[in-house]
Amino acid sequence: MSMPTPKTVHPLSRTLAPTDSDTRAAMWQLFDHIGRFWCNVADSTPYRSRLYSFMDNRIDFDPLYKQYYATAQKVMADLIAQRGEGPAYEFLFTDAAANQTPPSTPLALTRQKVSNEFIALQLSLGGCLAFGATNYPGYFGGANVPGMPPPYRTFENA
Repeated sequence: MSMPTPKTVHPLSRTLAPTDSDTRAAMWQLFDHIGRFWCNVADSTPYRSRLYSFMDNRIDFDPLYKQYYATAQKVMADLIAQRGEGPAYEFLFTDAAANQTPPSTPLALTRQKVSNEFIALQLSLGGCLAFGATNYPGYFGGANVPGMPPPYRTFENA
């Protein structure tokens, strides 16, 4: 019988204060908007604790994530002030300049280190259900068989 492997925690992460409630709330709003915009999940509410655990685990493994989340909070507050809530999130999700690698702006950093990872989290939790996907968390259900409906979201269905 093997013993469980202890959780990896970066030495610097142990010195950080917990993420504040305002940052958690801002990241929750981002996560919720992702689900609505990309139609990954019909209702994000059941995943709130999983999002917070995901964030805590990211920070434990790499302390830079605490700053990534704080930066994302500021980026979104600024975008919302400039564009309004809905258009601000749409801009984050669709602006081609935010894809620059490596990220050289706070917007690109937010897109790549926060938004894109939250999208991946939603998909691993069974996202795309609204499009008829037969996901098991993290996996697509079934093969892509000619003549049968695909087990995933297709461009034509979007």
